[in-house]
Amino acid sequence: MIKVAICDDDVATTGRIESMLYSIAKGKFIQIEPEVFWKGEHLAEAVENDACFDIIFLDIEMGSEDGITVAQRIRKTDKSALIVYVTSYENYMKESFSVRPFRFLVKPVGEKEMTDCFRAACDEISSADSYFRYSYQRLSHKILIQNIYYFESRRRKVYIATEKDTLELYGKLNEIEESLKASKETFLRVHQSFLVNYRHIEGLAYDFIVMDNGKRISISEDRRKQIGEQYCAMEDTFYVGR
Repeated sequence: MIKVAICDDDVATTGRIESMLYSIAKGKFIQIEPEVFWKGEHLAEAVENDACFDIIFLDIEMGSEDGITVAQRIRKTDKSALIVYVTSYENYMKESFSVRPFRFLVKPVGEKEMTDCFRAACDEISSADSYFRYSYQRLSHKILIQNIYYFESRRRKVYIATEKDTLELYGKLNEIEESLKASKETFLRVHQSFLVNYRHIEGLAYDFIVMDNGKRISISEDRRKQIGEQYCAMEDTFYVGR
């Protein structure tokens, strides 16, 4: 699921962009979840209140807060969203570099330009996707993988532990483990019920690990040798890299 924000003070423009995106995504068998904003400050407030978007289509010339100001606010909270400026004015390009825009589309945007941009954005997201995505209670969620301490399976639910929260979803730990193999983070399956992020392991003992939040997690007997070898290999890689 690709979450998209479309922000422009012209209703006809937002409608056209949304319609094109639905058509393009359907043809490529990609699910999108668009949200439309007609004021830049409303988009910025949504992001500041934990709304997450993969792609943001943003007009530069808008009412009280222009697209540059809105993008600067967004970047304070979200460093990874792909910002695509949709504008009639190319003279803003130099000023916008500080917020790392992904693309510029000049109005009126044609089907080919939008298709090329959307395909490139999807490629960028899939090749450098740093989020774990899941659905729970009919809502789509995403969380930075590097912020995940561990996954814990209990009965039919999986719990995601982070520094501040414990989130939950319905799923299988085996499937989550498989999906995370494409990420840049390394997760170790220390127990049938625990999948832990190497980044947050503070120490390793024979039969348990200690996370950097102080939590101890047991290593199952049948995994102790494998985990020890994996952990040592990761430590060697880490120090060589330094």
